[in-house]
Amino acid sequence: MCYVVKRAVLLLLLVAVIGSDPVPVPEDCEGLKTLLPSKDLHKVFGDWVLVWSIADNQQGWDLLPNITSSHVELRLLADNKTIVFTERNLYTDKSCANYVINMSMPSDPSDSEQAHTLPTESATVEKDGVVQPYNDSGVVDVYESCADCLVVIYKNIYGQYLLIYRREGHHLDAEQLKADHSHHRKRAECLGILLNCSTTTEFQVSDLSDSL
Repeated sequence: MCYVVKRAVLLLLLVAVIGSDPVPVPEDCEGLKTLLPSKDLHKVFGDWVLVWSIADNQQGWDLLPNITSSHVELRLLADNKTIVFTERNLYTDKSCANYVINMSMPSDPSDSEQAHTLPTESATVEKDGVVQPYNDSGVVDVYESCADCLVVIYKNIYGQYLLIYRREGHHLDAEQLKADHSHHRKRAECLGILLNCSTTTEFQVSDLSDSL
């Protein structure tokens, strides 16, 4: 069973500062598979809210439907070598979990037109006030998107997760979020995730926007 999870997070405001109109659905995959060049990695820093996601593995199918909101902060440490990825998830049973993951920056991103996969180096998870090591090594690929969008694929030993975020700061109407779903589906198809899921299992959608 393959799940797509779609969220309109009202408490954590979603922003569309530039171009709040629904994203047009492309007829082909041009631009949807383009990785963000290393020189533009500074664009990912800040606060983000998850609005759409899909996984191609059982762990993801079990996890994603149980998340009601997910907030992410990305910041660069003073050493200019480490990106800290902090994720705060709230689940349907009202529990929460905080993940802190360190990722490696390229050695000189300012001059590079090439994309750079961000490997995870170390991670912790906090649940019920207890912090423990989080042993889930993976890599992150960042894709080009709109000015206030963050599109990443996280890959680990279980498979892939396509995660689409909006920058936190202003409320984005739920109807506009829904209007963008076909664009997100198209991107997933272009990246081979939606196709893989739908051809091997029954495709189901979980829409949590009404519960937030």
